[in-house]
Amino acid sequence: MLTSTPVRSNQNGIMYMHNNGTYSIFNVRTQRFQYKGTLNACKKAWNRHFKNTRQFVAAGNHRYL
Repeated sequence: MLTSTPVRSNQNGIMYMHNNGTYSIFNVRTQRFQYKGTLNACKKAWNRHFKNTRQFVAAGNHRYL
């Protein structure tokens, strides 16, 4: 049986580490696993497609509005 441990997550996706040494990224919007592979490949995909940028994390929470 394949067990999974969440490694990182936000409102865009969840990255899982599986007990067989592979990683995968679950896309929250499409409700499907979008990327599967090694740690390095999934980290690159996370940084390219799933990480947050500061301008979208706290909308309206700026000092000089």
